[in-house]
Amino acid sequence: MGYKMIFSDMDGTLLHHSVKISAENAAAIKKARKKGVEFVICTGRGVFGVEHFLRELGLMGQKGYVICQNGATVYDLREMKPVLKESFSPAWIAPVADAAREKGLELFYYDDRRFMAERPTEQVRQYCEMMKTKMHILQNPMDYAGEFTKCLISGPRERLEWLKAQMLPMVQGRLDGFFSGETYLEFVRQGVNKGNALEATAKKAGISLADTIAIGDSDNDLSMILRAGMGVAVQNGEPHVKAAADYVTGRSCEENAVAEVIEKFVL
Repeated sequence: MGYKMIFSDMDGTLLHHSVKISAENAAAIKKARKKGVEFVICTGRGVFGVEHFLRELGLMGQKGYVICQNGATVYDLREMKPVLKESFSPAWIAPVADAAREKGLELFYYDDRRFMAERPTEQVRQYCEMMKTKMHILQNPMDYAGEFTKCLISGPRERLEWLKAQMLPMVQGRLDGFFSGETYLEFVRQGVNKGNALEATAKKAGISLADTIAIGDSDNDLSMILRAGMGVAVQNGEPHVKAAADYVTGRSCEENAVAEVIEKFVL
């Protein structure tokens, strides 16, 4: 099968310890691109947390795309401007924020390149440092003049499970909620997910879904794993994600799982 486009999650998939692209993964990506195969990072991160990796891989300014915020925004790499953006009103997330706050959970809001937190905690400072972005304080979502592309809520899993069960019926028809990690619950506009963004991006590139590979590890990767021509879960992936994949790597993200996929199915 001549695959033409690879979509890869970052944290838990492409990166080592969520901070580094290994030399082996980078070399495999370079070889795939030399064969004319496009490599698309597909992440829950804001674009500010992706750009230095795009430069490292030589993708910035080139023909291609990057998918951010779990599919809420798609950027053209040539100018780093959104070609797709799905946002929602602060009023839609306000009741969720109120309930989360009462449970002592941390709230974070995203809009294109802007990252906002309700409190300037040490966790927020470290996140901004890692993501190379500025800290903006927004104590209440209703104080924001624009719209959000996603809301991320952080805290103990049992509290997040409670919040999801309580809030999803209230925002039905407007927002979708899902886990992107053990301690992260995210809300996006209804219908926003990596699978839909993958399909829209492949269509823009003139590539059939049958000619795509998607690689991921978590619940938020499931939609693209199911949508792609070849859906791949890395060895460290969540059990239900691995069960849904067409192929499960023998290696984990720390063992260059992305390189394994490229070597097996592309090179």
